[in-house]
Amino acid sequence: MARVHERSTTLIDPASGRPVRRHTVSGASYVPMPGWPHFWGRAWDAFVVLAVSGILMAVLNSLVQNFALGSLSLALLSSDWLFFAALATVWFLVLFGYGMVCGAVGSLGDAAAGMRSVRITDGTTSGAWLGGWRAVCWSFAPAYMLMAFASALGGGSGDTFDAKFTAVDVRAVVGPEGRPPGIL
Repeated sequence: MARVHERSTTLIDPASGRPVRRHTVSGASYVPMPGWPHFWGRAWDAFVVLAVSGILMAVLNSLVQNFALGSLSLALLSSDWLFFAALATVWFLVLFGYGMVCGAVGSLGDAAAGMRSVRITDGTTSGAWLGGWRAVCWSFAPAYMLMAFASALGGGSGDTFDAKFTAVDVRAVVGPEGRPPGIL
C-alpha cells in the first residue's frame, strides 16, 4: 500500500522482485525495505545501544564503587536518586549520540540489513539532530519492537511512527537515472 508522499511506478526491481516507488519531490526511485530485514536491522540497533550503555554504566558503577571520582563518588553512593539519574544520563547520551550517527551516516543495523532510513518526499536522511530525537522515540523498545514485528508480519517497512520516513533497500538495482538498469 502506497503512502501519501510516495508515488507508485510500474517498475519492478529485478534483484528482489519488489515494486519500485518514486520520491514525489526529487523524482528519484527507490525500493522499500521488506518487513523482516527491517525488523532485524532495528533489533540490531537496539542491541548495540543496550550493549554500549550497559558497558558504560558498568564502568561508571566501578568508578563510583572504587571512589575514583572523588567527592562525586561519595555523592553518587549516598543518593540512590542521583546514581540512577547518572545512569539514565549515560543511557540518554548513548542513545542520542547513536541516533545522531544514524541520522547522518546510517546505523549498524542499517548496514547489516542493507537499508537506509530516508524521507519519502525527497530521499534525504533525517540529519544528526533529528536522527538523535528519532532514536529517543524508537528507543521505547517494547512498543517499537511490537510495531516493527507487526509491520514485518504485514510485509511492510514502517520505519517510524512518523509517516514521513521509510526504510529503503540500498541493495536494490535502481540506476542513477532513477530507473532499474535495462528499463528505458
